[in-house]
Amino acid sequence: MRGLAFLSCLGALLAATVSAASIDAGQIHMGVGARTNSRYAPSHPGSYLETDDARAAAAGSAQAQLDALLTSSSGLGGPARVELPLDAISTAAFGSAKAEQIIASQKGEFTVLTHRDFPSVAVRIKQLYAPPPVSELKGHDVDPDAFCDPTVTSWSGYIDTAYGGKSLWFYFFESRSDPAKDPVILWTNGGPGCSSSLGLFMELGPCRIPENGGKLSPGPPINGTRWHPQSWTNRANVFFIDQPVGVGYSYSKTDQKVYTTEEAARDVYAFLRVFFSAFDRFRSNDFYMAGESYGGRYIPIFASEVADRNHEIERAALKAGKKPSRDELINLKGVLIGNGLTDVSKQMSGYYDMTCTRRGGVAPILSIDTCKRMANWVPKCRKLLAEHCVDAYNPSACDMWTDKCIQEIQAPYFYTGQNPYNIKDDCKSGLSPNLCYDVTDDIRKYLDRDDVRELVGAAPKEQIGKFASCSDDVSDGFNRMLDSIHDNGYNVAALLERGLRALVYVGTLDWICNHNGNYEWVKTLDWSANAHFQSAKNYEWVVDGKEAGRTQSGGGLTWATVYEAGHMVPYDQPDAALAMLNRWLDGQDL
Repeated sequence: MRGLAFLSCLGALLAATVSAASIDAGQIHMGVGARTNSRYAPSHPGSYLETDDARAAAAGSAQAQLDALLTSSSGLGGPARVELPLDAISTAAFGSAKAEQIIASQKGEFTVLTHRDFPSVAVRIKQLYAPPPVSELKGHDVDPDAFCDPTVTSWSGYIDTAYGGKSLWFYFFESRSDPAKDPVILWTNGGPGCSSSLGLFMELGPCRIPENGGKLSPGPPINGTRWHPQSWTNRANVFFIDQPVGVGYSYSKTDQKVYTTEEAARDVYAFLRVFFSAFDRFRSNDFYMAGESYGGRYIPIFASEVADRNHEIERAALKAGKKPSRDELINLKGVLIGNGLTDVSKQMSGYYDMTCTRRGGVAPILSIDTCKRMANWVPKCRKLLAEHCVDAYNPSACDMWTDKCIQEIQAPYFYTGQNPYNIKDDCKSGLSPNLCYDVTDDIRKYLDRDDVRELVGAAPKEQIGKFASCSDDVSDGFNRMLDSIHDNGYNVAALLERGLRALVYVGTLDWICNHNGNYEWVKTLDWSANAHFQSAKNYEWVVDGKEAGRTQSGGGLTWATVYEAGHMVPYDQPDAALAMLNRWLDGQDL
């Protein structure tokens, strides 16, 4: 039987059917009017490059000269190649152009970024779209060349690690408000093995996919996608990353795979260093790492990797009597965990509460006889999993008791055919492959289209195969390594001790990573301000005059539930999710 991770939170991003409304021109116009990044986004990529007038006169065009330099920069006539940080040699080649400007000047083609500190890593990146300045827009016109959001600059590409052996896919959308000042958020979905394109196109991204993979939509505007007004890009610059290798558009040229969160964290850290070195205008922005479902495992480890590497850099600089290089530090400020898989031993009792009591918000779902058996096994499983999987790690015993506890505590609910991601819904579409929601198939069809792959720059089917929302191979690999069993509580507590903030939020209708189990975990986090959190008031928070959930905050930790939301809070309750994000980023109580 598959390990606990598969049944715990496989559909990190799979809930509720998309009802993507057609584009509202007024909304788009509002978005255009609100954005302030026109100063970075020319009507023709590269037209804002800083160039020397004398050189421009001699060459006839500064842009033409730069284009020639870029085309030949590899010495082979291939894509532009830029080594970071830019030094005197690079400046001699590219003039005063910054790395971001060099990328933009490639007119939709990839630029290859390398970094001296990470010789095995390269980033292939291209500008997907840059909107014209607001002054050049006519009424509610939308550029037919836009992708996903016609009001912001967007980027896409691959993070090539292991000297090109592994390639991780990403999208980056700048903020609709103030990219220069707004925070940067890295978002990953869970699984393990599910693509963050589901978070992009279903939850918090700037657009939605219509039914049937966009086939029935008119195409332009925005290439078959539809505007999403409650996107988190209203407030932040957001990454969506397909990780680990083998997920979504990500792929491996060799047999190299990543089956532990710690391995994945090293790849993500290297990418962040390269990206912020190239896009230095975001380097001083507050940076947050966010994830959902198995993201409860990913994000604490990813953030710990960043925090520890920052600490190493600061210690080395102090020892040398210097200040740390601005290029080396990542301005990490906190983490967000939504409906997370955190500590399976502590979360075990939540499954009983959600299906056998009214603590889940609905009448008991399972029979009295089944619930009685579950009630007997819950304390046993908490003890056995803590003993063999958390407090001390015994792989064989951990695997054996994991399978037994799945059978006794999780399996009874799955046998009902109910949706594990929303206890009020039936799983009409089946758990596999759609994970109960037809919308996942719409996204799969859209991202599997050859024209979409070409548009965003993803590898063709001939190279990496058909697009899949979730990878069984990656999920199975993580399960074999028992990756999900490790407790992340220490990592979250350690981040809080170091002054970072944490938001843990859960939709109250989710069964698979439910609020009862998550709150059990939150209460046991061991850091110096735990008493402050425990004594804080737990109260209802309100959005637009309506109760949105319950919240509690203290010592840098904020806990929130969201009413009438399942596993995917930003989709089920987009207004509440955006209000929660805005208030938390502002340091306010919810």
